[in-house]
Amino acid sequence: MKANKIEYPLSLKVFAITLLVLICGGMLILFSASSRVAFNIDGNANSFFESHIKYIVLSILVGFVFYLIDYKALKKISWLFIIIAFTLLAFTLIKKFSTGNSSPVRWLSIGGRNVFQLAEIVKFSLIVYVSAFIANHKDTLGQFRKGLMPVMLVSLTLVALIALTPDFSSAFSLFIIIATTLYISGASLGQLGIVSGLLGLAGSAYIWLSPYRRARIIAFLNPEDISNGNYQIRQSLISLSGGRFFGRGFGNSTGKNLFLPEAHTDFIFSIAGEELGFITTLLILVAFIVLFIAMLRLAKQVNDPFGKSIMFATAFALIYYALINAAVCVGLGPVTGLPMPFISKSGSQLLINFSLIGICLNVIKQSQHEFQKKAEFLHEL
Repeated sequence: MKANKIEYPLSLKVFAITLLVLICGGMLILFSASSRVAFNIDGNANSFFESHIKYIVLSILVGFVFYLIDYKALKKISWLFIIIAFTLLAFTLIKKFSTGNSSPVRWLSIGGRNVFQLAEIVKFSLIVYVSAFIANHKDTLGQFRKGLMPVMLVSLTLVALIALTPDFSSAFSLFIIIATTLYISGASLGQLGIVSGLLGLAGSAYIWLSPYRRARIIAFLNPEDISNGNYQIRQSLISLSGGRFFGRGFGNSTGKNLFLPEAHTDFIFSIAGEELGFITTLLILVAFIVLFIAMLRLAKQVNDPFGKSIMFATAFALIYYALINAAVCVGLGPVTGLPMPFISKSGSQLLINFSLIGICLNVIKQSQHEFQKKAEFLHEL
């Protein structure tokens, strides 16, 4: 190893190239998938694409700021993120119920304009907080009273508030991300299983008592009944099957012409399949898997439990959202409303994902500095 020069691992180069491919490829897919609905809403076929580009630029800048910040400082203020998330959720829900508003309040609204998705704020807050908790309670994480119970009480409070907005799919996803991160870090599988089971019973009751959620589950279990919530899935499958192996050609989707609802967000994977074919959709999923593996390998080289946990949680969140989105599009799950990372139109998700990636890059930079100093010390000996 050369003195005063950091040699980054191959996994980082693979991660960077794969991320760049997903971002650039996502831009092209969104450009086509959003054109018809953008023209229908704004009278400008490129308005959604232009907004996506602006968010990418802003997200990269925000991610760069987090890259410059010493990630260990976030550990000391992890509670601050929880307090901010709780305050925003509580304010939004109090306003909703006090005014008798029956509409969903999944966004932080300022001046009547939706500015940020609440579930994404909670995702960032919980990943930082849980990672800090893991680092501070590494020796007691396997215990219930001193380990799992405190972190679950905080996490489930925010998860429950997200479910009340109502955004059950995001609440469920956040719990999966947190529970998996805790298990990988040493939490008891039995204890997590009991908590998951109890939460599953509560979640089932919550779904059954909600007519439209119950309709989605019934529709998923009865795929032939297109009158009961299966219209989107049916149109998604029509688009995917129409693309065959190599697609109809870029820009030639019929599904995006208002036949497939949310073609630019929840079902953009289907438009990619219709225009660019099965091969491209397979490559998209492979890219997410490569990104996940590269981040895991980078996390393995990190000695700090806080940094390691943030990297794992970020990697798992990215691949989880990607696979769930794809599963819904091919009819393997009920409609959830979860976007495809870096590809779907979702400014909130872009900002949070790039913020987390910026933190991860700072973790990698510091771990490589430490590795270099150790290697130089051993060389001098």
